[in-house]
Amino acid sequence: MQAQEFIEKLYQASQAQDINQFQIDYSQSENLSLKVMDGKIEKRSFKNTQHLNLSVKEGKNIGSFDCGELEEKNIPLIIKEAKENASLLNNEEENFFFGEKREYPLVKRNTPIKDLYEVLDKEQFLLDLEKAAYAQDQKVKKVISCFLNEGKYQNSIRNSLGLNVSEEAAWAFAGIFLSVEENGVIKTASEYVKFDKKEDFNPKHMAQKAVEKALKKLNPISVPSEKYKIVFENECFADFLDVMKNLFSAYAVEEKSSKLGDKLGQKIAAEGVNLVDNPLLDNGYRTRAFDGEGYPSQTNTIIKNGVLQTLLHNLRTAHKFGVKPTGNGIGGDERGVTYSNFYLDAGSLSQADILQQTGEGIYITDLTGTHAGYSYVSGDFSFGAEGFLIKNGKIDKALNQLTITGNVYQLWQDIELIGNDLKFTPDGCGAPSVAVKPMQIACN
Repeated sequence: MQAQEFIEKLYQASQAQDINQFQIDYSQSENLSLKVMDGKIEKRSFKNTQHLNLSVKEGKNIGSFDCGELEEKNIPLIIKEAKENASLLNNEEENFFFGEKREYPLVKRNTPIKDLYEVLDKEQFLLDLEKAAYAQDQKVKKVISCFLNEGKYQNSIRNSLGLNVSEEAAWAFAGIFLSVEENGVIKTASEYVKFDKKEDFNPKHMAQKAVEKALKKLNPISVPSEKYKIVFENECFADFLDVMKNLFSAYAVEEKSSKLGDKLGQKIAAEGVNLVDNPLLDNGYRTRAFDGEGYPSQTNTIIKNGVLQTLLHNLRTAHKFGVKPTGNGIGGDERGVTYSNFYLDAGSLSQADILQQTGEGIYITDLTGTHAGYSYVSGDFSFGAEGFLIKNGKIDKALNQLTITGNVYQLWQDIELIGNDLKFTPDGCGAPSVAVKPMQIACN
């Protein structure tokens, strides 16, 4: 049975059951995955998946039931299970569906360049990419991973309050992860493209960037373990944001994994720090017209000039906190808080300016162990890191394996300089280069 026909039948059957409030969430996705290894296609897979969730509100509670097979005979069971799941819950706070009539924004998502991507020989691109990496330098030891993934999805939300919205998107990206070796020292690096720029279609250019990153890490030196001024590379600080973003969720405040619940209107970061969650960002990786609960998307400035302006909310937490929703809800059976294009807004300084003003310190390019080494309760962290010495205001020699320790709440206050080189990672987090006050570094 076609999805829309099934949704209509489920909707009508739910109405006939005299269910006061209910909602149907539906998503469908197609994914192609290719991988090259040693000059041949090692993996080729295609998946077409669909997911449907019926949620029913009983009193304050919303119970859900998931279904992957859209067969008409399953409809009575879906309704029965959703109602029973709702009756089993005993929530203290009321949960909600969204049904107000609102205007939904027009958005421009990040997509591959259509006329170039449609004629791209994807398998040959990967074969050329791997070959180009080995041809770049004799020190290239191994192309560890060389892959391409593409997909498209659509999702829709319809409920008994009159909500009926849908959207769709397409995406593609390729990546390479490789190692280089010299004098027994092995270093790794990666590069990825989203096929949204013309240069992304040049495998030699992509391979060159990955190899150059890895080669710069060779012949590392050690430095004494002490406090150093730190400059984070833009992509590296974006990865750090991915770890820290939970701090700004109202759900995290409820769960006591964030200490920001009583900090609204207070200065929690350095002057000039502006943190944004923007689902309306043109060409953003997580741009969307509405959130998982069907609430219209809006731009949320979380920190403005160092002052905490808002937490991120779904419908339930907004009601509990007595504020308007921010359009960050997760629908279906999760009912949590999520993020869109989440970024530290750019400043005015170039990377070269930041390095020059820092003078002496350490330039961090990669973090490892970011989840295992982070306490969501205290905000303390201890991460593995890779980086370079900053000497006389310039990037100098590569360093041996580092460990960087600190506290994320203090880190926001210790930001000193913010670059103009804002860059996003594929997970939707973005940052420019960032310089912070001295942090504790241990070097092997």
